[in-house]
Amino acid sequence: MPDPPAVTVLTPKAGGRTRASHSLPPAPPTPVPPTASAFDGVGTVEIVAPDRFSATLLLGYAAPTFPAELVPGPAWIVRFQPPAAEGDWVNDLLALVERWLASTPLPCAKMRQGSRTYLIRGPLDAA
Repeated sequence: MPDPPAVTVLTPKAGGRTRASHSLPPAPPTPVPPTASAFDGVGTVEIVAPDRFSATLLLGYAAPTFPAELVPGPAWIVRFQPPAAEGDWVNDLLALVERWLASTPLPCAKMRQGSRTYLIRGPLDAA
C-alpha cells in the first residue's frame, strides 16, 4: 500500500507572507465506533411463566410479532427469537410482556438473556 502524500505546513512570516517550513504526513483517519445497544447481537430472550395458562397466553400475544416457542422442561418458559429486521424490537418485547402482565394476576416476570436475569414489573394498577 503506498504511503499517503505529505502535507506541507505553512507558517506566517513577517509582512503577511507565508513560508513552507516542513512536511508532515497526514494523521490517520480516526475510526468512528459504531453505536451499539445492550441488546445488539442478542440470540434469544426467555420469559419464565408460573403456569401453563400464563405461558400459552404469552405465546399467543407474541405470535403476531415475534418468533416464539414454548420450551419443554420443569418450568414454563417462552423463548423469543429477535426479529431479523432492524428496529426497536426490545421496546416491542417489553411492551408485550407488560401487556401480558396486565392481563394476568402476576406482579412481575423473570426474563433471561444469556447468563443475565431481569425482573420485569407489571403496571402498578394491576395489583
